Amino acid sequence: MNPGNSEGTDKKKILILASVAAVILIIAIVAICIAVTKNSGAKSSGAVTEAVSEDALRESVTAIVKPYYDKMPAVSLMGNGMGRYFTDHKFGHADMVADKSIEAGEAINEALDKGGLGKNAGEGRVVFGKTTGKTLMVAGLCHDMGMCGEGYSLTEILGDDGKALRDENGNKMYEKTDAGLYKMHQIELDNFPEIRTSHSMNSALIVLMNRKAFNEAGLTDEEIDKISLECFAHSKSNSGVTDLNSVSSWTECFDRMDSLVAAYNADHVDVPISFDRTPFENDPAKLSVLAAETLALRVGDVSRDSAPEAEAHSGEAVYVERDTINDRGGSIPDEVEGMTMTIGPNRDPVDGEKDRQVHSGEQNITDNHTVVNEEGIVTHIITVNDGCSAPKCTQQAIDDHLGEFYSARDEEFIVKVEFTHFNDDEDGFFHDSYEEFCMQASQDYPSVTLLYPWD
Repeated sequence: MNPGNSEGTDKKKILILASVAAVILIIAIVAICIAVTKNSGAKSSGAVTEAVSEDALRESVTAIVKPYYDKMPAVSLMGNGMGRYFTDHKFGHADMVADKSIEAGEAINEALDKGGLGKNAGEGRVVFGKTTGKTLMVAGLCHDMGMCGEGYSLTEILGDDGKALRDENGNKMYEKTDAGLYKMHQIELDNFPEIRTSHSMNSALIVLMNRKAFNEAGLTDEEIDKISLECFAHSKSNSGVTDLNSVSSWTECFDRMDSLVAAYNADHVDVPISFDRTPFENDPAKLSVLAAETLALRVGDVSRDSAPEAEAHSGEAVYVERDTINDRGGSIPDEVEGMTMTIGPNRDPVDGEKDRQVHSGEQNITDNHTVVNEEGIVTHIITVNDGCSAPKCTQQAIDDHLGEFYSARDEEFIVKVEFTHFNDDEDGFFHDSYEEFCMQASQDYPSVTLLYPWD
């Protein structure tokens, strides 16, 4: 045998074996990649394969939600056009709410660290937990999507007079099915009052409808369910969460969410949605975070920095001629009666008392921030441009802030009102007006302390 031929044969065998091994390795790597890809999209795991930066997440979520907000100006003009004069709930508002909610959430966390928040009121009560900026940012961007007009409404129980019946607490009563679910009906686009009333529930619905897109943006299934709940619960009346610290209030919200999902799935059998209440119902720590983040979202939502000629829901500017307001009227009707308020490029008149009240008050509030004072108490600071302009309308706008804080019944808060201008009359009329409001607020919201610069 030729030794040279034997050596060449051995080299060929080695090369062949090496090639086969390389092929096997490549196949194994491909198989592993396929398995990981499949698992990352599985709904049951809700897995996120990579950490997503906050900026990237915000960009992805904006792409999901903005088309719904872009529908709103057209919807506001349908029917009798009631939505035309409504305060702005488009994407710019949601974008601001996301930032304000994160700020409020950070204040809540700091207060928890300092012992100024987190009271344990006992059985059946929810203690606040630490908030997460990530989910608050997404919830803020999503919270008003339901104003686009898509979705459902709870079916009210009507009395003989055609008006909704109310329970002993003054809450509306709703019909239920034989299965114990709440009855739902689809909303008509020309029914703006119903769109407004049910918008928080339908914001939650739209989040669930877009679960896959939110998964791809970097959110787990549980985070998506939590965000949908926060969107729903940013409205006290629509969600049933009138008391953020009440377990029973949250159970009511979960029941309404289950009813919503069932109604949607009955109408969309080919593209069903899902919602899992069990993490929040079975784990007090997760319910604590949900409650705290919902407070942050409610505060973020009401913290509307405004200015003259602010946009309405229709996208048109609202012009408040402040020198035509009867500042010494002493009541909302007397303040706004006879005033001049117009909307849009043609300066169409705005005649509704409620519309005049809201825009006169809200355009007078220019800045809102939520911080923690030295004692560790969450403190909300409202800046009023002119304390002597439309005081009753402005006080009603402030009252909305107080109500959101009071929805956390077990906790104590401070709301400070600052004035850029406060040139009172010699008789102290405007000072006295704000003092009367403070006295009433102390009765309506006993756990919220209202302070002025002179306090």
